[in-house]
Amino acid sequence: MQLCQLFIDKNKSEFMLMKMPDEVTPDNYQGWVSQKESESTIQAFEFPQKLLDQIAMEYLDENQTDAPYEAKYVLMKAPDEEALFISSLELSRNDDEKLDIVRNGLLIVFDENELQHFSDVLQKAWSKIN
Repeated sequence: MQLCQLFIDKNKSEFMLMKMPDEVTPDNYQGWVSQKESESTIQAFEFPQKLLDQIAMEYLDENQTDAPYEAKYVLMKAPDEEALFISSLELSRNDDEKLDIVRNGLLIVFDENELQHFSDVLQKAWSKIN
């Protein structure tokens, strides 16, 4: 499992996907993200729901293959809230989890080969909603 963070360059409006060092875990990655943000003109990218929906649709539209993708939303409930919210999008193929896309830009990568495919899908989805 590899952790990555999606950033956006504030000056160029370009996406940047950075792999985190192995010692960074899902429990302590916020410090690493804050450090990266303070070093340059980038900021962590928060996925709007509309973009997550479009990414899911792009993956599902590729289902004409013998090994279709599955997209599942993970719902969570904050302790101080009544309503559920979508926390992440899980992408898998043949019951093999490939990638979890968390709303705050964290990507949990189970198959590194999926990163290039995700980058292509992200650009396609972004251009459709903007």
